[in-house]
Amino acid sequence: MRDIIKRFHGLFSLLLFPVLCLANPATQLTEEGLSPKCDSQSSAVANQPLPQHIVLLKGGIIAYGDTCHEEQADVLIINDRIHAVGKDLTVEDAQIVDCSGLVVLPGFVDSHVHIESSMVLPVAFGEAVLPFGTTAVIADPHEIVNVAGKEGVRFFLDNAAQAPIDVYLSIPSSVPATPLDTNGAGEFLAEDMVDFVNHPQVVGLGEVMNPIAMENKDPQLMAKIALFAEKTIDGHLSGLSPERVEACRAVGLANDHECINEEELLARYKAGLNIYIREGSAARNAKALLAAAHRHNIPLHRLAFCTDDKHLSTIAQEGHISTIVRMAHEQGFTWGEIAAMASYNPCRYYHLQEKGLIRAGYIADIAVMSPDADSVKFVFKAGKLVAKDSKPLYSCKKNNSEAFAKTVQYRTFRPEDFVVPTHLEEVAIRLLPGEVVTAVATAEEFGKEKMNLLATIERYGKNGNYAVSKCIGYGLTNGAIATSVSHDGHNVVCAGDNAADMALACNFLQQQGGGYVIASKGKIVGYFALPAYGLMSALNADEAMRGIQKLEELAHQMGVGRDMDPFITLSFVALPVIPDIRLLDTGLYNVVERRFY
Repeated sequence: MRDIIKRFHGLFSLLLFPVLCLANPATQLTEEGLSPKCDSQSSAVANQPLPQHIVLLKGGIIAYGDTCHEEQADVLIINDRIHAVGKDLTVEDAQIVDCSGLVVLPGFVDSHVHIESSMVLPVAFGEAVLPFGTTAVIADPHEIVNVAGKEGVRFFLDNAAQAPIDVYLSIPSSVPATPLDTNGAGEFLAEDMVDFVNHPQVVGLGEVMNPIAMENKDPQLMAKIALFAEKTIDGHLSGLSPERVEACRAVGLANDHECINEEELLARYKAGLNIYIREGSAARNAKALLAAAHRHNIPLHRLAFCTDDKHLSTIAQEGHISTIVRMAHEQGFTWGEIAAMASYNPCRYYHLQEKGLIRAGYIADIAVMSPDADSVKFVFKAGKLVAKDSKPLYSCKKNNSEAFAKTVQYRTFRPEDFVVPTHLEEVAIRLLPGEVVTAVATAEEFGKEKMNLLATIERYGKNGNYAVSKCIGYGLTNGAIATSVSHDGHNVVCAGDNAADMALACNFLQQQGGGYVIASKGKIVGYFALPAYGLMSALNADEAMRGIQKLEELAHQMGVGRDMDPFITLSFVALPVIPDIRLLDTGLYNVVERRFY
């Protein structure tokens, strides 16, 4: 079928081209033999009308990711495709966009992202990133699948199909992430993935997180890898030694986005992995990795860009993949090299056809940047101008009234439930500003800083588990904060300085079906709804960002330090794959020592 489509497109170009030449006989749109010259056959189609949508980008510096070079040229767009690239192109009735002094790149591709972490649906996420030049993403819906399994995948695909960007999926491989706590979906096995492997938007298997399973060639994991053998297998090799990286690579992994320094970058390069240079909201590794890649002359075809987790406020303040593009330019990479990493390579890795290049025949997804890489001047999606100066030229969708499945279900809690067990009286989690890692609080810290209670509640109605401990470093006063977003199981996490407000916050969250909530002095004083599986808002990106920022400010006013995100910090409290100590619904767990207290 793809060959038939390509032949039809070629025939369309041949029929249309003489009409353009008649409009301006001096025009010769020949670039690398991609378009034929006019001849006597032109008169046969002279009376055919021109297509409705013709755009001509004039005078820009075109960046080619396949050859890593750049040149000054014009770009002719007809409908949704690039029709020609060449010097001094002129076509009557074309919309002219002056790109003199600007850099014309293919639309950016985020090679690995969890859209749910933006806390909006794929449609709203696309609306947020498109003005910054991102026209496609490879999304791993790990969070929603932990909550809802196959139903979550179907919902995500349906919503993503309405997004203004192209959303491709890597099917999550590690659900649950560990057997230590409770998630909603239980195990998501190879047989659950069969329905999706041939879906046109599914491009691979999501990040494989369990190094022990890889090293031991666990049968369940190997079945998933075998199912996606013709697609791309994503890796997650956080903190592994070079020897363990090699062992994990041997099971079929193609890439890793978790390296954070020069040593790890070189280990992944030597292991034959493609390296995704990451810059998100919490993990900010791009500057160091770009410098190391440049210093060691890592071949450009092995590098791509990703955000992993990037929140709406960060995107609004600094951009999306465009942030890494700016860093790469500052590090001395050429525009052709940047086009390779930001666009061409990820399209090649995930077999995205007719995307990722400024060449005739390719989809006209284009980002036009200032020469200092400081701003995105124009964005074209499928040939249409959709953003100017990083501002959308489209109206974002308003509130979505869709009914979502209820996934927050647990009993009513009383203040007396939030009591620290006797054997945990001398143990506390130390929360660290600006970090997702934690520490075990020392005895000296007890009594010297504000002490809060912490609770994690199983939210799916499966077993009624909950656990309570102490924490230091959060600083909350006169109230409680609760969230239904907590990686990866997404149980409810609540922190507070009194049990009454904790019970009030948790019960309100259960009644509302998820979200962020703040209680103080016996009243609910702040709430942001996350009705989509307790993870995502139904608002557009701007509305969601303003709602979240309002609650963050209230939390800071109640004592949470300004160097700490009040909600994101809590969302990692129950994640047992990050050291040192975590509060799961099953109890207080020491990650380093691999034991429950």
